[in-house]
Amino acid sequence: MATSSVVPYEAKTARKVELNEIIPPVDFSFLKIASVDECESEEPRDNSPRKQRAVQKKKEEEKDDKSDSLCLKLNNNELKDVNNIMSIAEMLFQNPSSIGWIDLSFNSLTHIDPVLTQFENLKILYLHGNSIEDVKEVNKLAVLPRLIKLCLHGNPMENVKGYRQYVLSFVPNLVVFDFSRVTKADRATANTWKNFNNPQRQKKIKNNDD
Repeated sequence: MATSSVVPYEAKTARKVELNEIIPPVDFSFLKIASVDECESEEPRDNSPRKQRAVQKKKEEEKDDKSDSLCLKLNNNELKDVNNIMSIAEMLFQNPSSIGWIDLSFNSLTHIDPVLTQFENLKILYLHGNSIEDVKEVNKLAVLPRLIKLCLHGNPMENVKGYRQYVLSFVPNLVVFDFSRVTKADRATANTWKNFNNPQRQKKIKNNDD
């Protein structure tokens, strides 16, 4: 008689949450937040189906619950920096290191804060509609191995000659940049741009001219 191979409940491992799962983001958009520290006292927007239900009576119980979401939205606020964003993430998320999507679009950021590189599993980063002028700020993102979708349009840096080629040469794993899919032609142009603007090449040309 064949025996059943039922796996005991205790032996089952916790299911890993995936970025594309339908789990509402932790959403602080459109709240006129000027500092990420304000998220400690602000109530995130409720994007879940239970929004219209009787949630108020459970509000105090749920306040201490951390989200399983992998997305943090801080877009359309008044942020000038996000240097304390990791502390806020640790307070709000079950697994802050697993966050895969951060939306900081339409704020007043003037640089790309290095703290963003602490989110090692970041796949999507929205920074469009800010005030970042120096295209070299993008260099900081080169250490994010899983970053495949980046948006920077609407920043002054996009007016720099060779802007798209520069970004793609420093963040080569991008699949979508500024809501436009990265093509083979884009990659070829970026490689050509990178070789042409290689500091060693420029130094060699200068030495030859001397």
